[in-house]
Amino acid sequence: MDFMMILTNVLIFLEEVNPNSIGSGLKGIGAGIAVFTGVGSGIGEGNVAAHAMDAMARQPEIAGKISTSMLIGQAVAETTGLYGLLIAIMLVI
Repeated sequence: MDFMMILTNVLIFLEEVNPNSIGSGLKGIGAGIAVFTGVGSGIGEGNVAAHAMDAMARQPEIAGKISTSMLIGQAVAETTGLYGLLIAIMLVI
């Protein structure tokens, strides 16, 4: 199936559904997509931790600076997942 056929079927379905009941379903779909942002931040945090461990193994004398930078970087990366979770909660409520 190509994209246009799927989109056409979705639009036909949306026209036939009661407009009062479709809002909660679309909110659930939007919340699921918003929570999916946690996958990207999890991958990024794992990548940061792996490279930090590699750097600490190569230069153990600066392990303190590397771990500090790693924790700050992971905190920044985690905010995207938290924003997605916050948006999902706001959509559901």
